[in-house]
Amino acid sequence: MGASLFFSALVLQGCGSRNQPSSDDLLRAKFCKPMAASKELEEIPFTGEADLRLSFQNIRAGVNSACMRCHMIPAKNGGFSYVDQYRGGEIVVNGVTGSYPGFFEAAEKMRDAILSADPKKRMPPEEILQKNPEAFLEIGKQLEAWIKAGKIDGSFEMGGGVTSIPMGKPRPIKPHASTELGDCVPNKEAIGFDYQKDREFESFSNLPKSLTDTDIFSLDPYRLARRGTIAYNVEYPLWADNANKGRWVHVPMKMEAGELKRQSIFYDSAKMQFNVPENTRFYKTFYRAINLPNGKIRMRRMETRIIVTRTSWEKALFGTYQWDENEQVATLVETPYRDGTPWKDLVLDINIDEIKNKIRPYAIPGKQRCIDCHMGSPAGNFILGFDPLQINKRVLGGAGRLEIPASNDLDQVDRFLSYGLISGITSPDQLPVLENSGTIKPRNLHEVRAQGYMIGNCWHCHNPQGLAFTKENGIKLAMGPGDIYAFNTQQKSVEIATRRLVHQNGELDSSQIWRKIFDPPAAQGMMSQMPMNTPGSPDCKALTLIGKWIRSFESEAAADLWQPTCKKENAFLWIDTDFTWVKSEKFTPRREDWDDPKNGMSEKYRQLELLPELEAAIQQKFAVGYWLKKSTCKFPVVSLPTEEQRPWMLKPDGQPKKPFGEVYYTTPGSFFFRNTCMKCHGPNADGNTSLAKGILNWSGGSVRVANLIEGLFGNKNANMQVFQKEGKNLAGNYLIWMAMEGTRVKFPPEVASTMGKHGGQMLNGIREKCINQISPEKPSSPVFYEHEIFNKVCFLNNLSPSDPSLAYDGNTNKPLYPEKVEEWADRAAWNAGWAIFEFLKTASNGTWLPGNDQCEIVYPK
Repeated sequence: MGASLFFSALVLQGCGSRNQPSSDDLLRAKFCKPMAASKELEEIPFTGEADLRLSFQNIRAGVNSACMRCHMIPAKNGGFSYVDQYRGGEIVVNGVTGSYPGFFEAAEKMRDAILSADPKKRMPPEEILQKNPEAFLEIGKQLEAWIKAGKIDGSFEMGGGVTSIPMGKPRPIKPHASTELGDCVPNKEAIGFDYQKDREFESFSNLPKSLTDTDIFSLDPYRLARRGTIAYNVEYPLWADNANKGRWVHVPMKMEAGELKRQSIFYDSAKMQFNVPENTRFYKTFYRAINLPNGKIRMRRMETRIIVTRTSWEKALFGTYQWDENEQVATLVETPYRDGTPWKDLVLDINIDEIKNKIRPYAIPGKQRCIDCHMGSPAGNFILGFDPLQINKRVLGGAGRLEIPASNDLDQVDRFLSYGLISGITSPDQLPVLENSGTIKPRNLHEVRAQGYMIGNCWHCHNPQGLAFTKENGIKLAMGPGDIYAFNTQQKSVEIATRRLVHQNGELDSSQIWRKIFDPPAAQGMMSQMPMNTPGSPDCKALTLIGKWIRSFESEAAADLWQPTCKKENAFLWIDTDFTWVKSEKFTPRREDWDDPKNGMSEKYRQLELLPELEAAIQQKFAVGYWLKKSTCKFPVVSLPTEEQRPWMLKPDGQPKKPFGEVYYTTPGSFFFRNTCMKCHGPNADGNTSLAKGILNWSGGSVRVANLIEGLFGNKNANMQVFQKEGKNLAGNYLIWMAMEGTRVKFPPEVASTMGKHGGQMLNGIREKCINQISPEKPSSPVFYEHEIFNKVCFLNNLSPSDPSLAYDGNTNKPLYPEKVEEWADRAAWNAGWAIFEFLKTASNGTWLPGNDQCEIVYPK
């Protein structure tokens, strides 16, 4: 297409002509040349002058976020349930037909509950409301406005009615042509600053409520440049359900010795990364393509995300602003999590085809999803996308580029140098390039193209700081610059041991990387489809580039010929993930019928007691392996007396396998919890783990792993008072009962292999290991590091190893007295349950024993 867009030329008319350009237009034409781009986007101009306009979908999303956990069917707290529909009706719930209101019927009741002046009647409960009262008040106000507008299944204004008599038919705002960089490119003379806004952001502890109170008061590249906010583009964009994006960066000015100085993003050639100044702001607007009745496509603004950099990244400010129906007002998303804190996933339906009236959901990710991705920022600053490889736009064929770039792309680094936006180099040639990023050269062009896709879509997780590399996930597959050029096709998947990551002959179905992006979610089991947090997967570009790379291991010709079968748009899948816990004075056990003598906890569990001998033993520390070595730890030099040495510590010649100072000691409760419970409940016992997320996902949101530390042990153990009965507290009994037979949760089949045969009744796994202490079939031995701790706990207040009741038949390896062995094994598991209970009871007061991966706590260098 041509180099110019909607204001391709300013033609001066005769003096006094109504079409004569203003002085602002002339300056804009002089300092912001028309954009040259490979494609245009039709976009509604942003004037920011309209009232906030919402739709029923905004009402639905807001109410669901605040109320669904307690009141959306099948839930029925407080005697009220509603159905997630515009209109209610007859609904079958758990096999029973009932009449339930939809939003239309329940709107007044919802509004009255949220806006009630009576604290006893107001919803949500105070312990949730106090975390974010403004967000809940706004939901109530929006409900009130919707009711006044007639509860229409469409859009309405929040402005409160007409303030003046309209003259004639209002003129609609027409879309204009734009690009991902806007409609013009500022030259260096156009670049200004906004010191007042810089100082505001420096003082902010929270983001402003309106986008216009940030740097994005306009989307005009010239107006933004005059205040120092600059558009940019990336070479390897993140794919997100076929959304388009616009990106902006603002580096703050700095006052030194009474003089304002322009800061810059400095290129560190040693680390090959950018050093970004404090309080630099990055913005990304997401657009969704809308098919219009006239056959054209308009890009609808959905959200604008912001990151304000701080050191360390945990101090960064970040959030997202949702655009209203008119695309003129963008408001900070503060939809509450279950505990009332902002902000959680927000899903709303939009019409993406006004000809066919086709509706598709759009998901604004919540805070935790943002952290999951951005914690792996390669530069450690929470920023993704603005790095040397991304901003250095390449020519066709360079770094595997598939499309012809526009001239404004190719001169991006030169422009940034002229603006003073980046420093540390004098030419784009000094920046790294993808082709030369590895220790060896890429095998072929397909490998470079696949690596490029991974830079934009995988690297943020697949690096040592990323989510994939955490101990919990344990996936050490690096996908950073050049990492796959030396790819070892012998690598096995840590998730499916029988499958290689990439088959040596390029067989796609035998390659785990391919299956992770190609298999539908239902076939993934406990594993997430890749890339993460991307509804509408798989991305056809991912299938093409990754598929051809894998096929190239057979031959380059095989890769050239192969093409995937792609859908234009895949089904939207997004499971709400909320792992917060409501900190309430009132604790409700998972099994509310626990005290029912008929259906609840049986008498044998109610009679259990933590005897003094066991209580003393579980406070002792046992040697159970070695600390995980870290460069940040300095272990002491220790000599162990002979009587404290264990067989697993020694080589055949009697010398220590590792220095005795690296031996890890912990209590039975800490050991059992970390080795049996932690994979589900997490290192902080808060139920926030990848496995827990998988269970929530594959159960359709119905099965949630318990948050032990804020639930049963919450309020510094005060929650356990629920179990106070006749002078005895049965909280420990309840935990043991639930972990052996009381849990009724039916886990989805996808997690069956991961959970094991005992599912949520995890003490039964420990029970089996206790049996190994007496069974000749799988005998425990002192050469195992866990032998001693099991031996001590399993036999306390129990039959001794030499007791005839525990004897086995030497020929069949079966117990001579099965009932006695079963009774013994039960008591052994109960002992372990008491150990876990006491460990968590102490931890809930803030005293956590470190795991073997936390040596820096005990032995800091």
